[in-house]
Amino acid sequence: MDSSIISPTFWERMLRRTGGWYLVVTVAIAQILATLGTVAASYSIQVNAEFTRQQLAQSTSFILVILIAGNAILLLGTHLFHREARQRLTQWARGEELPTGTRDEIVAWRQVTSLAWRYGMVALLVGFFVDILPLLGYQYHVLGASADQIIYTLLGSIVSALGSVMLAVLVIDRMLTPAREVLLPKEFDAQLSGATGVRISIKLQTVILALIISSVLLIAPIGYHQTATALATGAPSVLRTMQIQSIVVTVLALILGMGISLLMARSVSQPLRHLVETFNKVEAGDLKQRARIIATDEVGELAVHFNRMISRLDELQETLEQQVVMQTEQLKATSEVGRVVSSILDPEELISKVVNLITDRLGYYYAAIFLIDPSGRWAELQDATGEAGRMLKEKKHRLEIGGKNMVGAAISTRQARIALDVGQEAVRFDNPLLPHTRSEIALPLIVGDRVLGALDAQSTEENAFDADVIDTLQGMANQVAIALENARLFQETQRSLQEIRAAQRQYLTGAWSETLQTEGELEFSVGRKMPSDGGGEAAALNVPLSLREQIIGQITLEGDEEWSSEERGWIEAVATQAALALENARLLEESQQLALHERLVAEITSKIWTSATIDNILQTAAQELGRTLGVSEAVIELKVEE
Repeated sequence: MDSSIISPTFWERMLRRTGGWYLVVTVAIAQILATLGTVAASYSIQVNAEFTRQQLAQSTSFILVILIAGNAILLLGTHLFHREARQRLTQWARGEELPTGTRDEIVAWRQVTSLAWRYGMVALLVGFFVDILPLLGYQYHVLGASADQIIYTLLGSIVSALGSVMLAVLVIDRMLTPAREVLLPKEFDAQLSGATGVRISIKLQTVILALIISSVLLIAPIGYHQTATALATGAPSVLRTMQIQSIVVTVLALILGMGISLLMARSVSQPLRHLVETFNKVEAGDLKQRARIIATDEVGELAVHFNRMISRLDELQETLEQQVVMQTEQLKATSEVGRVVSSILDPEELISKVVNLITDRLGYYYAAIFLIDPSGRWAELQDATGEAGRMLKEKKHRLEIGGKNMVGAAISTRQARIALDVGQEAVRFDNPLLPHTRSEIALPLIVGDRVLGALDAQSTEENAFDADVIDTLQGMANQVAIALENARLFQETQRSLQEIRAAQRQYLTGAWSETLQTEGELEFSVGRKMPSDGGGEAAALNVPLSLREQIIGQITLEGDEEWSSEERGWIEAVATQAALALENARLLEESQQLALHERLVAEITSKIWTSATIDNILQTAAQELGRTLGVSEAVIELKVEE
């Protein structure tokens, strides 16, 4: 692991100085701190066993000897059975690069993750066989201790062993954090398979059970001993002594329990806190962050899985970014072609621009566009690049659809036809005007269900068309097809609009001509006409009344001064609105006339339908038509021509 990742705490600086000896130093410091767990047990033994001063002094000396012997055995075992971990830590401390993917890497990781709980198991065995049993034998055979004294010593020793071992295990686990970070394998699978830490549930159950046993073995013997003493002697001071001893032992048990629980809580909460901090940084968008693997339980396993997930996301993002860069370079030319084809509505100009942009921007040897002729049998060349394209266009070059050529095959199959090596392509027209072609692609121009033709591109390089290039060219072909279809629809729309405008002009001319014939010439004037011979020449302004490009009248204005551009614009706006108003008025009158005619027809029809005989029907029809039209005579005659 890179040293820059490790924060410079006290233990990490010590790891840098001690290297492989850090494991032994960690165990030694844990053993020194664990001796605090023997204080409460020693006090309980002395209170209950009531050794003499001489017995207590001799027992203390013997205890120191066996404790030193037991701790020496544990230190020696730590040094001997963790060789790979020590060697890699020494290499790291020297600044050497640690080899990865080796067996030693996995072994060292297993050793450093299992050191704490293995130490605890071995320490309990060493404590029982090296410390407790020899102490009991020494007190019984040498000091002549009684059975009660032996029992109280055994109970106190068990408390001492449990407390000191639990405290030492938690301290070792805490101090080994920087060593685990250094020896962490690079591969995530190795991190998971090599981790041999104890599960959180086992830690909690073990700590809780050890605290319960220690509390019971510390407090219960005092109560039993003082109760038995009170019953035997009957002295009232025994109760006071039991209270004091119970309080002292309880305080010592609480201190020991608080220390163990604090270390236990930190061993769980600190990795979670680091993991949450990494979560927040990753959520902010920094995919380079990795969670610190400072635990060997489920939290550490969770951190490994989290790091693997973020690493894969980071790799995926980098891969996508590289692909985006490559595709962006390819699509720059396509976007330029798209901008050109979207701004041209003339099919001939559009095709010419496209084929030249393909060769200029994409660097191809030759490009051409073919469109299907009305018969649907031939693909006719519309435009092509270079001298070969000019000559082929002059010869009115065309290819048979479905024949032995790539353009016809692409049109008939509605799929791209690719020849990465033209020498091995059977379905291809070998054009003598293009001798340097080494690879070719023909793409159908499809709009909806219709095939308009094909786009043909040729390169002087073999294998010039990979998957990305094919997608790019196909997108370009789709744009060209849509642009050609839009150009065709635009031209049809323009022709339709021209026909509609012509029909409108014809309709307006006829309608207003009929109106003027019926009502006479319509004219209205206000003011006084300026004399033609006077002191000054009148400034006249003629504004046509234009309605849908058809002039139906004129507004003439005369004044003393020249008309400004603002006044002209205002008058033209008024003329436009006046023309619309006149047309609306004419349409209203026309609508009213039609409504009147419809009403009269309805009334006459209603009266006719109420007549029951032929004579009445003829009489009613003649009378109503004559009255409505104001004629002097109306005749209806029924006659069948032979």
